[in-house]
Amino acid sequence: MRTISMTYPRITCVWLSLVAALAATSASAQESVQISETQEISATIIAVDQELRLVTMRGPQGNLTTIEAGPEVRNLAQVEVGDTLRVVYEQTYIATLTGAEVASPVTDVSVGAVRAEEGAQPGAAVGTMSTIMVTIESIGPDGRSATFRGPDGRLQAIDVQTEEGREFSRGLNTGDVVQLTYAEALAIMVEPLEE
Repeated sequence: MRTISMTYPRITCVWLSLVAALAATSASAQESVQISETQEISATIIAVDQELRLVTMRGPQGNLTTIEAGPEVRNLAQVEVGDTLRVVYEQTYIATLTGAEVASPVTDVSVGAVRAEEGAQPGAAVGTMSTIMVTIESIGPDGRSATFRGPDGRLQAIDVQTEEGREFSRGLNTGDVVQLTYAEALAIMVEPLEE
């Protein structure tokens, strides 16, 4: 299992840093591409009912939401009006030219999760990472598309959305074996009101 680390008072996802390190050790910059995207949303806590374990928040557009913090949520007593609930979602795609002649049929999937320690601000993180080997069948004009054969033998065509991805695709040839890694992590944390 890969690791997600947590630090007080915030949860820090190092999941994607680990993925980037894996790619860096397996190929040079010309043989690998990493594309990441992060989305974040915050809400201000406006009411906490400790007995019923209900937390009411005001979102970025002023909308109100009430959630029930189940028994698995540690340290609810630490949450106060004015604190911020922050949700961070990260995705990373990594493609690495392997130099192998035949793609491995094995798909590697890792999952990790962690939650706040007793006495810390509430928070949790979960992440997954999956890796497959594919064989390149064709590359479209200017690297804008790629067709590959997956470990199950089926063909799949994709549009390459970013310039970094297109640059990588332009360097590929029919028959190349590429390792595709997809990682995602979700962290939810409560940050105390700074006084």
